[in-house]
Formats: sequence, C-alpha cells, structure tokens
Amino acid sequence: MAPPNTGTVLSADRLVKRFGDLTAVDDVSFIIRPGETYGLLGPNGAGKTTIISMVAGLIPADSGSVDVAGTRMDPAGTAAKRHLGLVPQELAIYPDLSAAKT
Repeated sequence: MAPPNTGTVLSADRLVKRFGDLTAVDDVSFIIRPGETYGLLGPNGAGKTTIISMVAGLIPADSGSVDVAGTRMDPAGTAAKRHLGLVPQELAIYPDLSAAKT
C-alpha cells in the first residue's frame, strides 16, 4: 500500500481496472517523489496505457486512487489535471483535453 502522498509528485494506490471479464490493471501501487524518474515497462497488453489513462484522469479506476501533487485525481474534475501534461505516442483525440486555460 502506498503511504500518504506528503512530499510526492504522484502516487497510485491499489489501482484496479477491468474491461468486462478482463482485468487490465490489478492492484498496482507506486510513488514518485520530487527528482525521481519513473518508467512503466512491460509487454503489449500489460496495462501500461490503462495505468497512464487512469493517472491522467482520462478513465476512472474501478478501485484505488491517484494523487497528483497532493491533489486527488477525479476524472470529472480539473484540479489534479492542472499539474499534468500528456503526449500520447499515437494520435488520439481526447475531447476533454484542451490547450485552453480553464
């Protein structure tokens, strides 16, 4: 279990995401502190993109939580998203991501 996010840039605590009968992410936790570099490595289908999508607030986790710079990620909200930037590898159009300042 991830400890409280005091002094962390990003923390994920027990993330789970299912798509029907497929469990794409199963109880993933990690903490990134200031100055650290973190990478997600694994084969295709390992859940890396799903984790990034939950961290960025593009999709909700089925359970678990994400905190960004001390702010809880809420896919419907904007507070935590203000601390993030995301450049997907492939062209993807996300209507809720905008370059406009809100």
